[in-house]
Amino acid sequence: MRVVLLILILGFRNPSFAQLREGFDPDEAKALIAICNSYTFLDLYGTDTLIVPKDYRKTFTSEVIGLDNMFQVYESDKLGVINFRGSTNKTSSWVENMYSAMIPGEGVVKINNKDCNYKFASDTAAAVHSGYALAVILLSPILIEQINNLNTKGIYNIMITGHSQGGALAHLSRSYLENLSEDEISPKNKFKTYAFANPMCGNEEFAKEYEVKYCKINMSYSIINPSDLVPKMPMHYQEDGKLFGTLLFKNWAYGIEGFDALNIKELVLRTFEPVLTSYIKSSNQLIERLIATSYIQIDMPGYVEDINYFQTGAIRKLEPFSNPKVPIDTLKMSKKKIAKLKQDEDGNYYNEKASFSQHKPYYYYVAILKEYFSMDYKELDLRYLPEN
Repeated sequence: MRVVLLILILGFRNPSFAQLREGFDPDEAKALIAICNSYTFLDLYGTDTLIVPKDYRKTFTSEVIGLDNMFQVYESDKLGVINFRGSTNKTSSWVENMYSAMIPGEGVVKINNKDCNYKFASDTAAAVHSGYALAVILLSPILIEQINNLNTKGIYNIMITGHSQGGALAHLSRSYLENLSEDEISPKNKFKTYAFANPMCGNEEFAKEYEVKYCKINMSYSIINPSDLVPKMPMHYQEDGKLFGTLLFKNWAYGIEGFDALNIKELVLRTFEPVLTSYIKSSNQLIERLIATSYIQIDMPGYVEDINYFQTGAIRKLEPFSNPKVPIDTLKMSKKKIAKLKQDEDGNYYNEKASFSQHKPYYYYVAILKEYFSMDYKELDLRYLPEN
């Protein structure tokens, strides 16, 4: 690990934010995507001091809870930050992602024979992702405890963030917290959400209520890369025909660039929706039994008849990321193989890694610098982490 080089390239000049301001703030986005990279740096290097902004002090890291979820708490003057971890390589973490049948936006989950009331939305037609909702409910006692702890320090301005699965948890935890009673959490708390590369977490009614309550007041954002597949998940369709993801016909499965949107819509509504709804419900019942057998005893509410996910948070799109150019050692390669390789402007041979790089948190950090902090971007020697 080139520690000295990383220290040089990852310097921050971020001010502290004592008061939350309305509107998208590049400085906030820069600080939060850096904090989201904490988990990556801890995994790769054993320390996150090279990426976490110097004005932010980590004051709490939760234990691993439920389906391999955890969160961190940071403080910066009179500002608090809650940072949810994204997906890990553990089976339980991916079970959470796949547990995508929707449950009502308000109801009761029985966990280890105890009733846990929850409310993510007031609209009775609102529905949310089962796996992410369960994660928020399991994390909520410690989450509320930590928010109350921030309040004892006079901190009521709190930003909620996360990358990937962590971004979905950021949006859902925001709606969960905002729907708690004054007996459970102080009404003085003011929240602002920045989710990065987040999958969708609710249906149209949930998304509309979320937009009215948090996006129209300019206090919730989803920052996505259009070339990243994760924000297009779970499987879904959009009835206006503009975005069709149930089988991802257009760009993923078959690469079809032109099709009749109305015919596709009819195909989905009349043919695939009943089949997919039945499939998702049955598969999620299996997942529910797996969770109960392997992790915790749960009794979920009945699934709703809806498989159509909508994005939440005011969308801010970044430019698609440049794929990393990984140097190749050509000393033991034949001239024939070398002739087929790509060369950079300095004549060095490289492989271009596409794979999952459009989703990685460090690329989102680099893209934020490129979009809003041109000088910092120009001074950045590492555009990707070699170990990542």
